Amino acid sequence: MKLKKFFERAVSLGINYDPRGKERIAKMLKKTKEKEKKLEGKEKELFDVERTWNPFPDCRIIAGTDESEFTHLMVGIDIETPELLLADRLRSQGKKIDGMLIHHPEGRALADLDKVMPVQIDLLAGVGVSVNQAEGLLRPRMEKIWRAIHADNLFRTERAAELLGFSAVCCHTITDNLVWAFMEKHICKHEYDDLGEIVNAILEIPEYKKFALKGNPPIIVSGSRSSRPGKICATEFTGGTNGPEEFFEAKARAGVGTVLSMHVTEKSLEEAKKHNVNIIQCSHMASDALGVNLMLDDMKKVDPKMTFLEVSGFIRIERKKW
Repeated sequence: MKLKKFFERAVSLGINYDPRGKERIAKMLKKTKEKEKKLEGKEKELFDVERTWNPFPDCRIIAGTDESEFTHLMVGIDIETPELLLADRLRSQGKKIDGMLIHHPEGRALADLDKVMPVQIDLLAGVGVSVNQAEGLLRPRMEKIWRAIHADNLFRTERAAELLGFSAVCCHTITDNLVWAFMEKHICKHEYDDLGEIVNAILEIPEYKKFALKGNPPIIVSGSRSSRPGKICATEFTGGTNGPEEFFEAKARAGVGTVLSMHVTEKSLEEAKKHNVNIIQCSHMASDALGVNLMLDDMKKVDPKMTFLEVSGFIRIERKKW
């Protein structure tokens, strides 16, 4: 498969499972195209044209050309210079590696991480929080994330990939959307007597079971195994990064009883406990691996010859359907 084809299919897949829905995303992209037409001078020169068709700012090709071969992939949750050097070493020993599929964003994809966070507004709207309230709470958090990332050394992985001759693509929110949809369908839509039953159900998912066997199981961080769940949601699975801790009060007021999360900050945990919201912290790496696996299953339908070398927290589990 060519790199351009891979990435365009990935974007399309992410849109199909996005909490905002296809219609809203189409409107967003249309407005971005109209905005581009009106730009002049420096604004036009610096405008990111990819935003006219790709609604995921934290997903991007960071190295390689459209026609680069992208069939035999090293796949990792985090791939940086050490993993690229490992790939180069393996390649020198005869291992076929065309490029890198990276989950967590690097380069320009990381620079734009804050811009995908408005997805969280639609996630909260889906559980009954008003969009204006969610937007008002999210804005300061987005600005904080932008300031923090702005100071980082963002382009090391991108440059290392270029120097070593590897194509590289980041698929962050795309695969996070997939795992969000999976958890909503297979966990949140069912009824449970207590949190212990939810944990057991999560452990039936192969990625979570494998990580549990490695000592990284789903854990209850707010509530107990005997706590009644109430309304369950997976609002912490997509949207770039953690939202503000005030979201937990908003969720509680909307009637949410249990939140499934990849990870939770200490301040958010304090707020959840304060407002009696249960949290099950589902292994971060297992969750990311699940999302990537769902995308790769789709890619294999197009190119059965694709191969995947597992590194950096990724484990390959293949599904025919979900």
